[in-house]
Amino acid sequence: MGNMLNVLAHTLNFTYNVVTPPDGAFGGQRPNGSWTGMMGQVTLKEADLALGPFGRIYSRAMAVDFSESFFYDARSILSMKGTPEINPWGFLFPLTGTVWGAMAAALAVVWLTTLLVGHRPGGSVSLRWAGEVFLQNVRVFLNQGLTDVVLGQGGLMVLLSWMVVAALVFWSYKGALISLLAVRHIPQPIQTLRDLLDDHTITLVMHPMTVFTDTAAKMKSGELRELHELQFVGRIRYEPPRAYPGLLETVVRTDSHSLQSTNFPLDLLIADDFLKTKRCDFYKTRQTFFATTHCMIGQKGSPLIPAINRRVRAVVESGLYVHWLMNEVSAVINCRYTPSIITVREPLSLANLWGMVVLLGAGLLLAMGAFCLELCVPPKKTIIQ
Repeated sequence: MGNMLNVLAHTLNFTYNVVTPPDGAFGGQRPNGSWTGMMGQVTLKEADLALGPFGRIYSRAMAVDFSESFFYDARSILSMKGTPEINPWGFLFPLTGTVWGAMAAALAVVWLTTLLVGHRPGGSVSLRWAGEVFLQNVRVFLNQGLTDVVLGQGGLMVLLSWMVVAALVFWSYKGALISLLAVRHIPQPIQTLRDLLDDHTITLVMHPMTVFTDTAAKMKSGELRELHELQFVGRIRYEPPRAYPGLLETVVRTDSHSLQSTNFPLDLLIADDFLKTKRCDFYKTRQTFFATTHCMIGQKGSPLIPAINRRVRAVVESGLYVHWLMNEVSAVINCRYTPSIITVREPLSLANLWGMVVLLGAGLLLAMGAFCLELCVPPKKTIIQ
């Protein structure tokens, strides 16, 4: 906006003095119809122009004149990233639920096929033998070797085919598991407006008296209405734009607050922090909402606005304004597409493997229970006459 003002001053041959409203706000309308902030300075003729940038709404258009739009931007929410986490149940993820289901179905088919082709012609299939065949197929899938089970030639061929399939699945699982154990997930839970509304631990920081707050207050239902009503439960904190850098280093970094603004100012905050720390500690939501134009405002009926419009149009169409934005901070896009997972190279610890240990312990307890049950229940006696 400083570059835009310099172009206007040079081409229109005027000098200027910058004044800041006492409340540091864009301006809202009071019940008596007067305005606060920058809007108030223009309507009271304390200023000829206000840089803003301002979004258009009807009540403002009745009080001031808008310049042509020089930029469109949507709103987003900035939050602190979580610390990299280890998922102890990651060993379940190398195969999707669909693959596990397909393997269970294949095991059932292999077992039934073995029962059909593995018994002697004319012989009966005993329940005990069928159970042994099933356990043999399970042992093959779990890579536990073979046991002595009497199978015919056809049953042996089916078992060998199942061994090939099980080996391929086992090797694939092992390779994927090794990769997953090196992965750390970086939590970024606030990705939509609904995520913020449902997280009762987060307080949202917003600019006061903007086109967004004015529109949200007039909504009758929906997420914007719910966002407006957060102020009644103490989850909205109104702060001027100049307070955002300090809040980023304090309450936002402690993960108790999030910042709401248009995308580019949030990008600048993240870029400034990256230049200081060389880390991407913050992220924006994937969802954007409530896109508005960026305009300057002037006094109602001011002859400056038509002259400004021609120059604003030339600056925008030449690409100068976007060029100024991208060069505002050199690292403005460095953290824009940071991943939510990272890989590390470090020794495995109990934090990585305790899920496997729990699963093994549960299996051993079940086996111990089955063994104790066998000891307690006397076997059936068979009388031979």
